[in-house]
Amino acid sequence: LQFTVLAQSDARQDATEDFLASYADGDFIALIGSKSSVVTLEITDKTSFSAPFPYILADFEFSSVGQRPLDVLANQVNLEAIYESCNVLEAQALTLEPVYTAVCSAAVPPAKLRAVKKANGLLPNGNLLLAWLNTRGAMIFMSKPAEYPGWSQLESLNVAVVLRDSLLPPLKFSKINSFKKYQDLMDRAWITMFAWLSSQDDEHSLVLGTANGSLWLLNLSHDMQILREHKVLETSLDRICFLNVFEDFLLVGDVKGIIQLYRVSNSNESCLVLIKELWSKPDRMGLQRGVITRCPKRGCYYITCCKAAHLLTWCLQMSEEDEEWLETRLYVGGMKITGLTALNHNSYVVGNISRHLQRIQISHESNQLSLTKQSIPMDMLENFEVLDLINSSNGNLLTVFLTRNKEYMNSHLWQRNQIVMQVGEIQDKDAEEALGRLASQLKFNEPINPYTDYLAELRMKIFSQKELQRYIDFSPLDSFQFDDDATESQLLKLKIKYHVLQAISHLHSNLLELTEHARKFLDEMELLQAMLATTHIRLRLQFLRTLSKLTPFQDEAVKSMFNEAHRLINKLKSGFDEKHLLKTTTNAFVEHISTHLEILHLKLGGNPPKVMDQDSGMPEIGCCVSYAEISPSLERRYCTLCDRQILMELENLQELYEHKDKQKIICPFCHGSFTEELLNA
Repeated sequence: LQFTVLAQSDARQDATEDFLASYADGDFIALIGSKSSVVTLEITDKTSFSAPFPYILADFEFSSVGQRPLDVLANQVNLEAIYESCNVLEAQALTLEPVYTAVCSAAVPPAKLRAVKKANGLLPNGNLLLAWLNTRGAMIFMSKPAEYPGWSQLESLNVAVVLRDSLLPPLKFSKINSFKKYQDLMDRAWITMFAWLSSQDDEHSLVLGTANGSLWLLNLSHDMQILREHKVLETSLDRICFLNVFEDFLLVGDVKGIIQLYRVSNSNESCLVLIKELWSKPDRMGLQRGVITRCPKRGCYYITCCKAAHLLTWCLQMSEEDEEWLETRLYVGGMKITGLTALNHNSYVVGNISRHLQRIQISHESNQLSLTKQSIPMDMLENFEVLDLINSSNGNLLTVFLTRNKEYMNSHLWQRNQIVMQVGEIQDKDAEEALGRLASQLKFNEPINPYTDYLAELRMKIFSQKELQRYIDFSPLDSFQFDDDATESQLLKLKIKYHVLQAISHLHSNLLELTEHARKFLDEMELLQAMLATTHIRLRLQFLRTLSKLTPFQDEAVKSMFNEAHRLINKLKSGFDEKHLLKTTTNAFVEHISTHLEILHLKLGGNPPKVMDQDSGMPEIGCCVSYAEISPSLERRYCTLCDRQILMELENLQELYEHKDKQKIICPFCHGSFTEELLNA
């Protein structure tokens, strides 16, 4: 195995630690290594030759945000009297924890980020929702549009204040006269970790862990303004330091090292049911990373956690009848594990202080569970060490976060406050295989957006110019046959070719030594777009001809689509002379499409339209699905990948499809999904 780097970048992180990524879902990563800002990475396919790194970095400066909600409680207690009555160990615990003594300290250490996590659902305006928690228990919500490079604070419910003032039962501060009572007062309101549960259409759900081991479930309104419901479970845990949600499972760890697995259940009073205490030995090694995966083949879940330099793995059967638990452990090597991510349901990649990454494989045979490891050489690890590892959602890209570990490499301040981010793949996959995996998973009624990591890999490999010829030779245009009726599978193949050719055209247009060939690929793109448009039009017309009667919108769309198809044909006829390399392919395509359009027009009634000028039939702003004209407006609905527009009235466009009630409107060119840009967003 070999880790091949495809792109590299850096980011400012001045308080780095192991397991740097507080949250990662494959396409979105949130880092907690900065003293003054939240930094997130959002995967994109809109990379360029000059900036091939496939993530959009967004940040939020939080230095001006109020960060100490527990001071309100501390100010109502006589700390001097409590300190004088403490024994030595209590006095030490009191003075070493800034949360307890911040109100009477001359110099309070700055708060650090404890967790940054993205909600599963979106806000009513379609923006992403993010929450961050610091070591003082302050929790702030932020929002931003997708792929926008900056977060803004969301005016929302202050969860820390609501927990402190409204949800907890009141206490008489006059009775707080010992360290134990003061600690209980602070710990019950001190949020030390959180996680998002699955979001419903009209609400967001949070689970909070506190310093006294309580788990709070909060249901918040869709706009994060109202607390609709709350439930609490008092556990036997100490200060909770880890929460991770997978499906309906909640993995919980505390600072003493205890690990428990819960199930989220609406039938239970507290909504949480303890399944098993996975690790019961208080070893003072708080859980930093735990991963849950599901194996559909075996019908089980694998739970893998880090303890120093060991991996601990448990197997939970999906069937309630089979209550037998399997478990195993593996010493990875070195002093500690610094990064862990799942490659798939039964394998992981681990980083530690060594010159290799480690691939860990779960072996599950004959009711026995075991782990094996295999080294992955990585040249950078001679002078760098791993801070974390994140695998993309489809498993084709691995992002590695590195920091310099040699003194001579940290001679400048900017070097000490900088991490290196590398994106690559574990093993080489040729272009046919990578694109083949995309083609096998892509569905006509599902947008390509969940496969953004495939598109990012495609662009990085083309921009690196490694095996460029293989991509140039992928699905040549003369290999597409148009002598039969149009099919959905043919349109999907054309769309994949569109993404390949788009990246190749961009490369040749931006690299000086390749610009002489740019015209060739731009002409290919023009022909390919005509193939995409006419194939989409034929599919829609083939459906509409089966209907006995057309609605007014369908009738208008038929005319617009015929006009657009003939405009494209006339443009191709006049745009390619006899000596052009694509002339033969173009002539064959035009001949077949012209015949199909004549037949479709006769079946839909009427004679073929007259030949018109190539630009006369194109509306100023046209819908790329129906080709009807779009009235100028400040609101629009557009493709998230290629920015093409469609009509705002989706119910009209669904009339052009067979299963209109279930049909998702998807871009006919890039297969991207559509989103809205509204005035009140």
